[in-house]
Amino acid sequence: MKALILAVGVLFSAASLASSLTTGDRIEAITLADQHQAVWELNSNTQILLFSRGMKGGEIIQEALESLEGPMPGNWRYVADISGMPSLIAKFVAIPKMQDLNFAIGLDQEGEATHLLPGDKETATVITLDGLKVIKVVSVDSAKALLEAVK
Repeated sequence: MKALILAVGVLFSAASLASSLTTGDRIEAITLADQHQAVWELNSNTQILLFSRGMKGGEIIQEALESLEGPMPGNWRYVADISGMPSLIAKFVAIPKMQDLNFAIGLDQEGEATHLLPGDKETATVITLDGLKVIKVVSVDSAKALLEAVK
């Protein structure tokens, strides 16, 4: 019985890894609400998609975006999977803090819209797109590395 459970667990782990987007894949357009409840869209005009699945990744992206000379370029989008965050913390602490930022963050509160995006809780992911086709995927662990990845 233990062997069967282990085999099924390995099978599901491999399947979930195989379903992550990689270079050459097409990403679906995404529409979410941002931290101000405004419409946030990932569409064919997006060339850089910044993605965080955890607080550490979000901090990396925030530091990089705040270090830019001007506003975030119009063809960049930042999306955060906050589905793992307790809803009360998100509603009363995290989202109000995000409202102070000068860039929009698409918030995936259910984890469904971003479940295929590659990334973990300790890093940020930079996805370079061309008409929603994935050109490059880079996982970064610092704001400096993120800014190098988008050059």
